[in-house]
Amino acid sequence: MKRSTKGALAASAAGILLLGGAGSLAFWTADGDANGGSITAGTLTLTDGTCDAAWTYAAGSAGAGNTVALFVPGDVVTKQCTFTVGATGDNLTAEVDAPASVEYTSAPTGTSLSLTAASTFAITGDPAGRALLDGDTITSADGGETITATFQVTIPFGTDETGAPIINGNDTQGITATLDALTVTLTQVQS
Repeated sequence: MKRSTKGALAASAAGILLLGGAGSLAFWTADGDANGGSITAGTLTLTDGTCDAAWTYAAGSAGAGNTVALFVPGDVVTKQCTFTVGATGDNLTAEVDAPASVEYTSAPTGTSLSLTAASTFAITGDPAGRALLDGDTITSADGGETITATFQVTIPFGTDETGAPIINGNDTQGITATLDALTVTLTQVQS
């Protein structure tokens, strides 16, 4: 091999070693960004109830539909309250907690007052006025609909004063019975 060829090979080898030891060979690169955008959460709300101004006598009882001024044993009275549902979300499902009975207090206490306070619920929408039971579910399709709670208080006809126990006796005259607050709750459940 000629001396010039050997020298050229040696110079090439030295150049390669110099490049390898000093860094790497350059090549092209490019970057691109993608804006991931944003996502927005839905909502689940329920307004406080708006109730009828007065109690009325229930259908099927004496004075049905008339405003209650002063109740007596044997009466059945009713009142309605409405709540508005706010429900948005692609896959929103919420369970309804709607108690079927309501507690009450009376003033004065310690009387023979005995009554039952029941509540039923319905929601507007499709089907119109469908019953809504404790444990039922609503979805975002029910957003903007109205839940109507109907209270029905039954004051049974009393016993005479010799009854044991006395129910709705003379000591209940002039008392005031107040229903405790009714709380309707919507709780999201997994769809």
